Amino acid sequence: AAFAGLFVGSEQTAFWAGSIFTAADNQILIELKQVPSWVVLSPLVMMISGFALAWVMYIYRPSWPSEIAAQHDLIYKFLLNKWYFDELYDFIFVRPAKWLARFFWKGGDGFVIDGFGPDGIAANVLRVTRRMVGLQSGYVYHYAFVMLLGVAGIVSWLMLTGGLS
Repeated sequence: AAFAGLFVGSEQTAFWAGSIFTAADNQILIELKQVPSWVVLSPLVMMISGFALAWVMYIYRPSWPSEIAAQHDLIYKFLLNKWYFDELYDFIFVRPAKWLARFFWKGGDGFVIDGFGPDGIAANVLRVTRRMVGLQSGYVYHYAFVMLLGVAGIVSWLMLTGGLS
């Protein structure tokens, strides 16, 4: 209601001025008022014809629709299946969209996010810990040997990089 004055009322002429431009030689609005009578009457004739056809087919002779469908099987199936628009729409739009969605689901979500995201990190930690469990024997000399290898590795790295000088 706040903007109603702009669309309805005395200010509408100023607001809508020039929004629909018609050239001086464009007489379409005048010509629309002078259409032939068949243009005016054709919707009424079509409505009456459709009503009469429906009355004949479903009240006067209810067996005719099935007889006509049996005689013209190909046309009947074509019209019954709505000109196969659903199948065409499915082939052109739905199947490619489903393929693209499945690609992003499996490739994007499944591989990238689940592989390198929080789920992937958790899965990698679990995999590494399961491998480490095999290294834990419970014997002290095994742990001492691993510590000795670690110290040797650190000293070697420091010597090679010049970290001891």
